[in-house]
Formats: sequence, C-alpha cells, structure tokens
Amino acid sequence: MRKLQKIIVSTFLIFAIISVAWATESLAQSNSDAVSQVLNLIKMYYYHGSSVDYGKLQDAAIDAIIANLGGHFTYYFSPSETKEFSIQTNSQYGGIGTEVTYSATWNAIEVISPMYDSPAEKAGIKSGDMIISIDSSSVKALGYLKAVDSLRGTPGSTVTVEIYRPSDNATMTLTLKRATIELKTVKSTTFEASGVKIGYIRITNFSETTADDFNSAFASLLNQNIKALILDLRDDPGGLFTAALDVSSQFLPKGKLIVTMRDKDGLEYPFRSAGGLDPKIPVVILVNNGSASSSEIVSSSLRDNDVAVLVGERTFGKAAVQTEFPLSNGGLLLLVTDHYFTPDGQDINLKGIEPDYVISEGATPTQAESYKQLIQSVIMSTKSTATVDLTDPQVAKAVELLIGEVKAGITFPENLEKHP
Repeated sequence: MRKLQKIIVSTFLIFAIISVAWATESLAQSNSDAVSQVLNLIKMYYYHGSSVDYGKLQDAAIDAIIANLGGHFTYYFSPSETKEFSIQTNSQYGGIGTEVTYSATWNAIEVISPMYDSPAEKAGIKSGDMIISIDSSSVKALGYLKAVDSLRGTPGSTVTVEIYRPSDNATMTLTLKRATIELKTVKSTTFEASGVKIGYIRITNFSETTADDFNSAFASLLNQNIKALILDLRDDPGGLFTAALDVSSQFLPKGKLIVTMRDKDGLEYPFRSAGGLDPKIPVVILVNNGSASSSEIVSSSLRDNDVAVLVGERTFGKAAVQTEFPLSNGGLLLLVTDHYFTPDGQDINLKGIEPDYVISEGATPTQAESYKQLIQSVIMSTKSTATVDLTDPQVAKAVELLIGEVKAGITFPENLEKHP
C-alpha cells in the first residue's frame, strides 16, 4: 500500500509538472515576451494571487526594463502619472486652481498658493491652508496622488473640501465649483532702464498653447515700441518640440536652420524657420542649469544664427528627442528615438550650452530658496504678466548689454563680443 501511495504521488507530481510545462509552452506561444509570461503565470498559479496589485506589478516591471536601458531621458509614466504629464503638456485641466504639496505633519494637501482668479482664490483659500478631506474622504485615506486627482474634474462640477488653517487654528468646509484652469506658460512685461524701453518675456515650459501665447505677447511688446528684448528661459525644462520651432521661427528669416534631428540609423532631418516677426532688435536670452530640451533648441538656434547672445549659466544638456507611445494600460512610454544637433552641428546632450556671458545667480541659501518658491509660483500661475527683478545679477547683465547695443545704434547682436 505504501508503494502504491508513492506511485500515486509520483504520478501526480509528474502530471503537475507536465501540466505546468504545457501551460508555460502555451503562454510562450501567445505571449512572446517573458515579462508577460511571468505576469500571466502569477495570475494563474500564485498562491496569494488574489492579493496582488497587478497594475503596480506591471509598472514595476516596466520601470525595471527602462532602468536597464543604460541611457538617459527614456521614461515610463504609469496611468496616474500620465494624467499629470498631460496636464503639463496641455497646460489646462478642470479643478479648483491651487498649487499644492504634501504635508506629512498634517497628513494633508498643503496649499502653496491659490492661482489667480481661480475658484480656490475666489473662495478665500490661502497659502498655508491644509486640505484634510475631499468629498468626505480624508486625504490620509486617499493618499496624495488620488487626493490631488479628486480635486480635479469636469468644469462646472462641484467638490467639497474640509480645510484646516493653522494660522487661525480653524477648520472650515467649502464647496467649490470646478473651472477650467489654464496655466500660462508665457509671461511678459516692459520696463525702462537708462531711457531704453526693454521688453521681457518668460517662458516657463513649452506646451500646446506656448507658441500662440508667445506670438501674441511678442507682437504686443513690439507694438509698444520696445528697443530690445530679454527672453528668460531659466528653469524652463522644455516640452513640445513643435513649440520650440514656432518660437524660434519668430526671430529668424524663413529658411534659416533651427535644428537637425538624427535617428539611430544616422538619417538626418533638418528643421527650418517658417518665418515670423523677425524683429530688428537686440535680444539676450537668460539660461541656467534648469534650461533644457526645447529651451536649448531656442537658445542655440538664435545664438548660432546671430540673433541673440546668452547670459547666465551652462544649460542642462538634453538633446534627446522623446517620442510618445501610449500603452494599453493607460500609461505612456517616452522613448528616445533621435538626438538633435544645433545649427553649428553640436550635440549638446549631457554637455549643455555654455553662455556667452557666464553669470552665476550668486544667491545665498536663503535667497536660493526664495528664488525657488518664486519660480514655482511663476510656473503654476494663471497670470500672463511678469515681474522683473533688476537686482538679479543675470538680469542686470542682460540690461547692461542691451543698453550698450541700443545706445550704439546696433540693431543686430552679431557684432556683440562673445565669450569676453
């Protein structure tokens, strides 16, 4: 009897092994990659499979693949991250209009600032307020990302938030009607220095609305009879390639080379100016280590074509062109498919662009933190107006150069001495 039991057990084990082997072979035929095989095997056989978050498992697997590519600037966005990425690209969403961060102290969403003319501002929400619950669900229970997502929704719909205000030790409940929140990526103004009227435009990132907004702002400044322009691209991480082409075209005659794209097979694709306002005024572009991608395309194209000089610090160095591939799980793959080269033929990837005039921000840690907060408020602002800090050493250098050019009667900056 004992021998029979051994035979039965052995037969069962052999059958089980054969069955799993058959299942594995079947999966291999229907799913050519091992990652899909592993995920499907876990679903079919893993003892604790009912408690597995397969979305997180899939995200982790894709992240591991990307991490092992050994390159730079290829990213995977999970479905929730894709939504955030889309907001940055489109520069608009339905919501209450707050710039926020997470407060571990209060397990709440901390309001950094309400956006100008937003539902949050109109309802009296202030900087430092803590959103502790949304539609009766606590932020702690929701988690930060889901809580932020809960604040968003269809314009016109309502959301009820419970807010704690530490400064008053008071709690309040507000019901707000969501609105379309449009983030302004282009801010502009004018100012006078030594009798010279100077235009100032800041681009915070290159989104779908940037080109049109820039064209309108620039045309408005020219109509105000500015004699020179500061284009501020500091801490602009880039964005849409097409927006960079459109902005560059406003400064260049039709046909001038803006950038050349080269793929993995060495095939080159030149992109040239479509023509635009082509102003005959001196231009200084402000850059720093936060200026990347599309910012570097604009900076290099205008400098290499003798339209502008660069002031500030070496740029970030991102010449990788990312192609978006939407995935079936709602995620997004940003895959490096090309590199771009400046009009002078330089590949600046991981090298950056050295400005014509290297001027450090020269900030103390306290000033640096204040500047960081200022930049964040500018980036998330719904205002299209800008403020200019003339005590900023980089701005001051730009003003000095432009005044010199205007006073000398030079309309093009090609005669401006570079790399002093």
